[in-house]
Amino acid sequence: MTKKRIFILSGGTASAWHICNLIKECFADNFILYVGDINDRSHIPASVFSDKYFKLPLVDSPDYYGYMLNLFKKEKIDILVPLMDKDLITFSNDNPDLLKINILSTAPDTKLMDICKSKIKISKFLSSNGVIVPIQYEEDNIDPKKSYFVKPDEGFGSKGAAMLEGKDIDFSKKIIVQEILNPPEITVEVFKKDDFLSFVSRERLEVKSGVCTKARFFYDDKLDEVINRIDSLLPFPIASCVQFMKNNDNEWCITDLNMRLGAGTALSSVAGFGLTSAFLSVLSNKKDFKDHLGTVLNNQIVVRVYNEIKMPCLD
Repeated sequence: MTKKRIFILSGGTASAWHICNLIKECFADNFILYVGDINDRSHIPASVFSDKYFKLPLVDSPDYYGYMLNLFKKEKIDILVPLMDKDLITFSNDNPDLLKINILSTAPDTKLMDICKSKIKISKFLSSNGVIVPIQYEEDNIDPKKSYFVKPDEGFGSKGAAMLEGKDIDFSKKIIVQEILNPPEITVEVFKKDDFLSFVSRERLEVKSGVCTKARFFYDDKLDEVINRIDSLLPFPIASCVQFMKNNDNEWCITDLNMRLGAGTALSSVAGFGLTSAFLSVLSNKKDFKDHLGTVLNNQIVVRVYNEIKMPCLD
């Protein structure tokens, strides 16, 4: 069997660690593993699993796109796994330059990413289709003394997000201003292959640096309804995650729609819902992806701890 050359971008993320670990543990016969990040290899834990590691230019640098295409051609990459929003947009699965060199990108297509990259666009789209989202405010209906949740219109994770009083909001920036929602914070991890849809919900009991470190798995009919509704509106990629909180009417509100694997996906794998394994099974053309998506016990708790890794010495 010929191994496929798979390139994992953003190698320093928790998502990359989980993917690379699983490839070496369970899919080593299927893939040659390439890992890339902007940092030196000695600072990237996932690099210990890689067959080849590359220190990459910044995604915003003018030579980034050309450098990456040349690298993909030189290394004869078969599959590209972007994990950050800018890479998802740049390397969409309908990117003509990637298609010319026969690279499968796990990112969604350009049309979907154009909607999802803007929090304002996706909020308006979902709301217009009957999906509950946080109330959005414009500058002319802001109460100077009231607090709001403010975040960049385009951004990754919780970077740049803050609770601000109306008088402190800078509307000269490209931002979205929303009502402040109530706990719990929920992530629903979603698998989609053709007409098969499967998902699991976890409550984020503890979060450090934006990544869930303690989770409770549970079932909720209302969340199930929302996920099925979104699936009827947007083409979910193979693996993605949707985040929720509750509004003052105790309704589930979507706070984020991520068309990629989440940083806490390894928690679901331990619980029994192997989203990443099913994802890799599809990429390796196996038919057993459903076998990885087991039933998780209601109220199952999973916690995350640090793992010490001895890295190569600096040059």
